[in-house]
Amino acid sequence: MKMQLRDWWLLKKMLKQRYAQLSDEDLNYRPGREQELLLRLQQKTGKSQEDVIRMLNSFQVAYLQHALL
Repeated sequence: MKMQLRDWWLLKKMLKQRYAQLSDEDLNYRPGREQELLLRLQQKTGKSQEDVIRMLNSFQVAYLQHALL
């Protein structure tokens, strides 16, 4: 899973609004270390890796739709 770092700050904000239990440390993203992020999100949300990826993809789509308005 690849993410654009320039978009991460907004996706992070959206995730924190949806999942209040997520901390800044939970959402710490470093390029090349996506698996670590996925694991932290799995642990905090109780979702499977596939569900976490689907969730991140849906937030990215929502961001893109909002950016185009």
